[in-house]
Amino acid sequence: MPPEKELSKIAVFDIDRTLIQNTSAEVQLIHFLRKRKLLPITNFIRLLFSMLSQVPKGFDHFIFRKSSYLYGLDVKTIRSLLPQFFEESIRPHLSQRLLNIMKKLKERKYEIILISGTVDFILDGFVQYLGADGGIGSKLEIRNKKFTGKILEIHPFHRDKIKALKLYLRDRKVDYKNSYGFGDSWADIYFLSLFGYPVIVNPGILIRLMMRKRRWAVLSQITDAELGL
Repeated sequence: MPPEKELSKIAVFDIDRTLIQNTSAEVQLIHFLRKRKLLPITNFIRLLFSMLSQVPKGFDHFIFRKSSYLYGLDVKTIRSLLPQFFEESIRPHLSQRLLNIMKKLKERKYEIILISGTVDFILDGFVQYLGADGGIGSKLEIRNKKFTGKILEIHPFHRDKIKALKLYLRDRKVDYKNSYGFGDSWADIYFLSLFGYPVIVNPGILIRLMMRKRRWAVLSQITDAELGL
């Protein structure tokens, strides 16, 4: 009988307000594109009406329309600007503490996975920039070599973060008890509950209230040694 395959140990990092501090990748992208006059005012109007139309359906539907500002933008042009975008707009916001933790986990053979509701081409940029093993983001629809702003398939947000992660890991057995999850907001509660080592980064009021019952670690209040690193 062949030996049983060892369970995979993973470390999963949220991006917005976790790996990058006090902002989101798409907010930074909007600023970056505006400076280069690549975002027409009609795209902001489209974004506003698209999101407001979803308010009666709830926050999950509202956030699902957040990438409509990309409507009509040329895919090749946007992708060609990614290296510059990361250097100018992402690197200054990266958490050095989390980068050091990520390095330690890599050395211990953890699989490093990034997960975010941000759009897939930004997520791919993070994977490459940080040397992660893989990433899960929101897949954007492309027609005639231009973005439509529409998100396809699973949007990794709230409960769907678990669905997206398990789909990504569907062919593997994971040792969640000895794995790490890093997140920042109330929307990460379900996702973080998977892990033996859930870590809250820059917690807001809602997640602070929820985490007291769970006694989860807060990054700013714990040392690497206390995290088992």
